[in-house]
Amino acid sequence: MKLLNFKDLRITDCHIHYAHPSLKGQLLDICEQLGINRLNIVCTPDMNRLSLIPDALHLKSQAAEKTFVFGGLDVSVYFREPERVGKEFAESIDGLIEMGCDGIKMIEGKPGMRKMLPVPAFNSDVFAPYWEKMVEKQMPLVFHVNDPQEFWDEQKIPNWGKEQGWFYGDGSFIHYEEQYAEILDVLKNYPNLKVILAHFFFMSGQLERLGEILDEYPNVAVDLTPGIEMYFNFSKNLMKSRDFFIRYQDRILFGTDIGAKALLVKPEEGIQFDESRGRVEVVRSFLELEKEFELPETGFLFSGEGARLHGIGLENDVLEKIYEENFKRMVGEKPQVLNYEAIIAYCERLERMIAIMGSAQHGMPGDPSVARMVKTYFESRL
Repeated sequence: MKLLNFKDLRITDCHIHYAHPSLKGQLLDICEQLGINRLNIVCTPDMNRLSLIPDALHLKSQAAEKTFVFGGLDVSVYFREPERVGKEFAESIDGLIEMGCDGIKMIEGKPGMRKMLPVPAFNSDVFAPYWEKMVEKQMPLVFHVNDPQEFWDEQKIPNWGKEQGWFYGDGSFIHYEEQYAEILDVLKNYPNLKVILAHFFFMSGQLERLGEILDEYPNVAVDLTPGIEMYFNFSKNLMKSRDFFIRYQDRILFGTDIGAKALLVKPEEGIQFDESRGRVEVVRSFLELEKEFELPETGFLFSGEGARLHGIGLENDVLEKIYEENFKRMVGEKPQVLNYEAIIAYCERLERMIAIMGSAQHGMPGDPSVARMVKTYFESRL
């Protein structure tokens, strides 16, 4: 399926979500129809099942040549042993690598998630063992830090942001500048950390500042995953934006957040094709077109239907880097090979952890069904 009049280029989407194994066929079909050749599944915490890693590895086993997996961390340690967060995360890196994960995803920098868990300062001594191990292993990280700055301003936050509970201006959430300061301190202390800052580090309106960060830390990249505010900001000064994309063409990765909405609803509601298509069309229209274009009428994060944006018309050699080559350089040419025995052992540990967290003492519900299904699946493959 050819979208609009987009160029015939290979695409790796570095930022896709996957909520349940029942969506496997649907997700792969959507990616094929939307011209996504390779996909990177980023795993976020799940309050009921604790981990979505089994789901992602199950998908990877059935589309091994084109599926990468960035595993999530066991966030229960924030409650169990907060003083051991960094040590436990560091210990988990070897296990993720052994299973066949290609990197790590952290969403702890999203203000609501950070408040809920709760997360200590990223530049504290608590986190130090983790950052040291990430550098040692050169494990790539997709890191969600902050949200659009208007989410801290009650007069500027869009209605859809309020509806999702993403207003952070009541004083109970960390301020975005405080969190930026922590992350920049981490980068200063660990300059060889290989990190992809999701959603353009929410600095699409501060390109000079972002450019200074990219200049100082050559192992840092950003992805283009909407937040739609990014594309409004880019369109306000097209020449400045185009110059930025050309200058930092080696540091920008294509991403869409396909599947993100499915994380917020019941898995059986599935991944909406039109919403996924809208995400791809906005990003590619901005990168490829040299004219105005309208937002697709998909709702959700694409609020303000009918608003017009403008593309920056990048040349093919720049697009090829953003669409695929930069991901290859940072993550690898091919996905890591799966280790079935390690995956089975992980699923068994996850089942035990869910049982513990679901006990009367902790009061949390738990659903081990997917971990059990994935374990049985990989056992049958041995």
